Amino acid sequence: GFCKLDDFLDYFTECMSKLKGKKVIWIGDINVDQNRINDLDYKKLDSTLKAFNMVQTIQNYTRVAKRGDKFTYSTIDVIITNCYGDFDSSSVLPEKLGDHFSIKCELQFKVELPPKFEKLSIHDYSNSNIKAFQTYLANVNLKPLFECTQVNNALSILDTHLNKFHDHFFPLKTIKKHECFIYKPSQESLDAIKFKK
Repeated sequence: GFCKLDDFLDYFTECMSKLKGKKVIWIGDINVDQNRINDLDYKKLDSTLKAFNMVQTIQNYTRVAKRGDKFTYSTIDVIITNCYGDFDSSSVLPEKLGDHFSIKCELQFKVELPPKFEKLSIHDYSNSNIKAFQTYLANVNLKPLFECTQVNNALSILDTHLNKFHDHFFPLKTIKKHECFIYKPSQESLDAIKFKK
Protein backbone atom coordinates (compact mmCIF):
# COMPACT_ATOMS: atom_id res chain seq x y z
CA GLY A 1 0.00 0.00 0.00
CA PHE A 2 0.87 3.68 -0.09
CA CYS A 3 3.35 4.88 2.52
CA LYS A 4 3.71 8.52 3.46
CA LEU A 5 7.16 9.90 2.77
CA ASP A 6 7.81 10.87 6.40
CA ASP A 7 6.93 7.34 7.55
CA PHE A 8 9.20 5.88 4.89
CA LEU A 9 12.10 8.15 5.87
CA ASP A 10 11.70 7.12 9.51
CA TYR A 11 11.79 3.47 8.47
CA PHE A 12 14.72 4.13 6.12
CA THR A 13 16.66 5.84 8.91
CA GLU A 14 15.99 2.98 11.33
CA CYS A 15 17.13 0.38 8.78
CA MET A 16 20.27 2.24 7.78
CA SER A 17 21.23 2.78 11.42
CA LYS A 18 21.06 -0.99 11.95
CA LEU A 19 22.95 -1.67 8.72
CA LYS A 20 25.83 0.67 9.54
CA GLY A 21 28.99 -0.45 7.76
CA LYS A 22 27.09 -2.69 5.33
CA LYS A 23 26.67 -2.29 1.59
CA VAL A 24 23.01 -1.50 0.95
CA ILE A 25 20.83 -1.20 -2.16
CA TRP A 26 17.20 -0.01 -2.12
CA ILE A 27 15.13 -0.55 -5.27
CA GLY A 28 11.53 0.49 -5.82
CA ASP A 29 8.82 3.05 -6.47
CA ILE A 30 9.30 5.90 -4.02
CA ASN A 31 6.73 8.35 -5.43
CA VAL A 32 9.16 11.26 -5.20
CA ASP A 33 10.02 12.65 -8.61
CA GLN A 34 13.80 12.92 -8.89
CA ASN A 35 13.49 15.68 -11.47
CA ARG A 36 11.70 18.14 -9.17
CA ILE A 37 14.73 19.14 -7.15
CA ASN A 38 13.02 22.21 -5.67
CA ASP A 39 10.10 20.15 -4.31
CA LEU A 40 9.93 19.78 -0.51
CA ASP A 41 9.60 15.97 -0.68
CA TYR A 42 12.67 15.75 -2.91
CA LYS A 43 14.67 17.87 -0.47
CA LYS A 44 13.58 15.70 2.49
CA LEU A 45 14.63 12.54 0.68
CA ASP A 46 17.88 14.03 -0.57
CA SER A 47 18.82 15.21 2.91
CA THR A 48 18.18 11.77 4.40
CA LEU A 49 20.19 10.04 1.68
CA LYS A 50 23.15 12.35 2.21
CA ALA A 51 23.08 11.60 5.95
CA PHE A 52 23.90 7.97 5.12
CA ASN A 53 26.17 8.62 2.11
CA MET A 54 23.54 7.20 -0.22
CA VAL A 55 23.03 8.17 -3.86
CA GLN A 56 20.13 7.72 -6.28
CA THR A 57 21.42 6.23 -9.54
CA ILE A 58 18.47 6.28 -11.99
CA GLN A 59 18.61 9.34 -14.26
CA ASN A 60 15.98 8.69 -16.96
CA TYR A 61 12.20 8.81 -16.78
CA THR A 62 10.59 5.71 -15.29
CA ARG A 63 6.91 6.64 -15.60
CA VAL A 64 4.96 8.15 -18.46
CA ALA A 65 1.34 8.96 -17.67
CA LYS A 66 -1.36 10.55 -19.78
CA ARG A 67 -3.54 13.18 -18.20
CA GLY A 68 -6.12 14.43 -20.63
CA ASP A 69 -4.29 15.42 -23.76
CA LYS A 70 -0.94 15.73 -22.01
CA PHE A 71 1.76 13.27 -21.00
CA THR A 72 3.71 13.58 -17.77
CA TYR A 73 7.22 12.20 -17.34
CA SER A 74 8.66 11.42 -13.93
CA THR A 75 11.46 9.46 -12.27
CA ILE A 76 9.85 7.86 -9.24
CA ASP A 77 11.33 4.35 -9.55
CA VAL A 78 14.75 4.51 -8.02
CA ILE A 79 17.88 2.62 -7.04
CA ILE A 80 19.45 4.02 -3.88
CA THR A 81 22.81 2.74 -2.68
CA ASN A 82 25.92 3.45 -0.65
CA CYS A 83 28.09 1.21 -2.85
CA TYR A 84 27.80 2.88 -6.24
CA GLY A 85 31.47 2.13 -6.86
CA ASP A 86 30.51 -1.55 -7.18
CA PHE A 87 28.00 -0.80 -9.96
CA ASP A 88 28.76 -1.53 -13.59
CA SER A 89 25.61 0.31 -14.56
CA SER A 90 22.06 1.22 -13.61
CA SER A 91 19.42 1.93 -16.20
CA VAL A 92 15.78 2.03 -17.24
CA LEU A 93 14.58 -0.94 -19.30
CA PRO A 94 12.11 -0.72 -22.20
CA GLU A 95 9.81 -3.26 -20.51
CA LYS A 96 6.89 -1.78 -18.61
CA LEU A 97 4.90 -2.87 -15.56
CA GLY A 98 1.66 -0.96 -15.83
CA ASP A 99 2.68 2.63 -16.52
CA HIS A 100 6.13 2.15 -14.97
CA PHE A 101 9.28 1.17 -16.78
CA SER A 102 11.46 -1.50 -15.22
CA ILE A 103 14.83 -0.54 -13.77
CA LYS A 104 17.97 -2.54 -13.24
CA CYS A 105 21.48 -2.34 -11.84
CA GLU A 106 24.49 -4.46 -12.70
CA LEU A 107 27.09 -5.08 -10.04
CA GLN A 108 30.72 -6.06 -10.11
CA PHE A 109 30.82 -9.13 -7.92
CA LYS A 110 34.37 -9.56 -6.70
CA VAL A 111 34.49 -13.26 -5.93
CA GLU A 112 37.79 -14.38 -4.45
CA LEU A 113 38.70 -17.86 -5.56
CA PRO A 114 39.96 -20.06 -2.75
CA PRO A 115 43.67 -20.75 -2.97
CA LYS A 116 44.66 -24.15 -4.27
CA PHE A 117 45.84 -26.81 -1.88
CA GLU A 118 49.58 -26.70 -1.43
CA LYS A 119 51.33 -30.01 -1.96
CA LEU A 120 53.61 -31.13 0.82
CA SER A 121 55.97 -34.11 1.05
CA ILE A 122 56.09 -35.95 4.37
CA HIS A 123 57.27 -39.33 5.58
CA ASP A 124 54.53 -41.93 5.76
CA TYR A 125 54.28 -42.68 9.48
CA SER A 126 51.27 -44.93 9.18
CA ASN A 127 50.66 -47.52 11.89
CA SER A 128 51.54 -50.36 9.55
CA ASN A 129 54.89 -48.77 8.67
CA ILE A 130 55.72 -48.14 12.33
CA LYS A 131 54.94 -51.75 13.23
CA ALA A 132 57.10 -53.01 10.36
CA PHE A 133 59.99 -50.82 11.54
CA GLN A 134 59.59 -52.05 15.12
CA THR A 135 59.68 -55.66 13.90
CA TYR A 136 62.83 -54.93 11.93
CA LEU A 137 64.57 -53.32 14.92
CA ALA A 138 63.65 -56.28 17.12
CA ASN A 139 65.38 -58.71 14.72
CA VAL A 140 68.27 -56.68 13.35
CA ASN A 141 71.80 -57.84 14.18
CA LEU A 142 73.57 -54.96 15.93
CA LYS A 143 76.64 -57.01 16.97
CA PRO A 144 79.02 -55.20 14.57
CA LEU A 145 77.94 -51.92 16.12
CA PHE A 146 78.55 -53.15 19.65
CA GLU A 147 81.99 -54.49 18.70
CA CYS A 148 83.11 -51.15 17.29
CA THR A 149 85.67 -49.55 19.63
CA GLN A 150 85.65 -46.08 18.06
CA VAL A 151 82.73 -43.95 19.29
CA ASN A 152 82.65 -41.70 16.23
CA ASN A 153 82.71 -44.70 13.92
CA ALA A 154 79.92 -46.34 15.89
CA LEU A 155 77.80 -43.18 15.69
CA SER A 156 78.43 -42.93 11.96
CA ILE A 157 77.42 -46.56 11.41
CA LEU A 158 74.29 -46.15 13.53
CA ASP A 159 73.31 -42.88 11.81
CA THR A 160 73.79 -44.35 8.32
CA HIS A 161 71.93 -47.50 9.32
CA LEU A 162 68.92 -45.67 10.78
CA ASN A 163 68.68 -43.13 7.93
CA LYS A 164 68.80 -45.90 5.33
CA PHE A 165 66.08 -47.98 6.92
CA HIS A 166 64.08 -44.98 8.05
CA ASP A 167 63.66 -43.94 4.42
CA HIS A 168 62.89 -47.55 3.52
CA PHE A 169 60.16 -48.07 6.10
CA PHE A 170 58.82 -44.49 6.04
CA PRO A 171 58.90 -43.41 2.38
CA LEU A 172 57.98 -39.89 1.32
CA LYS A 173 54.40 -39.27 0.27
CA THR A 174 52.72 -36.18 -1.14
CA ILE A 175 49.73 -34.74 0.69
CA LYS A 176 47.63 -31.62 0.34
CA LYS A 177 47.58 -28.89 2.94
CA HIS A 178 45.64 -25.66 3.13
CA GLU A 179 46.40 -22.94 5.67
CA CYS A 180 42.71 -21.94 5.75
CA PHE A 181 41.63 -25.45 6.66
CA ILE A 182 44.00 -26.35 9.45
CA TYR A 183 40.98 -27.18 11.60
CA LYS A 184 39.93 -29.79 9.02
CA PRO A 185 43.03 -31.51 7.60
CA SER A 186 42.74 -33.71 4.55
CA GLN A 187 42.25 -37.44 5.05
CA GLU A 188 45.75 -37.94 3.71
CA SER A 189 47.12 -35.82 6.56
CA LEU A 190 45.08 -37.71 9.12
CA ASP A 191 46.29 -41.04 7.76
CA ALA A 192 49.87 -39.84 8.11
CA ILE A 193 49.51 -39.00 11.81
CA LYS A 194 50.05 -41.56 14.56
CA PHE A 195 47.69 -40.70 17.37
CA LYS A 196 48.72 -41.57 20.92
CA LYS A 197 46.16 -43.58 22.86
